[in-house]
Amino acid sequence: MESLQYIIDSICTKLTVESIYKVIESRIRQGAFTIDEILPSIQSGDRSLDTGSAKMLAVAALEELVQLGDIRIEADNVIPLKDA
Repeated sequence: MESLQYIIDSICTKLTVESIYKVIESRIRQGAFTIDEILPSIQSGDRSLDTGSAKMLAVAALEELVQLGDIRIEADNVIPLKDA
């Protein structure tokens, strides 16, 4: 698994790790969601991102949150395990 920062640097997005986590944490507070539901919010931070790039960023950030024990992912569903 590549780190979120590595992917940000590789695709040359103006987004930061913090901005992506902010989008995800905001959505986590609302309950379970699908990965695709957060893509438009990520893309709104950098209009040059295509859907595939936004999804790579989302998946990398979500995988880091899984490792921290904040969420679990089942298929494309993100399930909060504690308050973010």
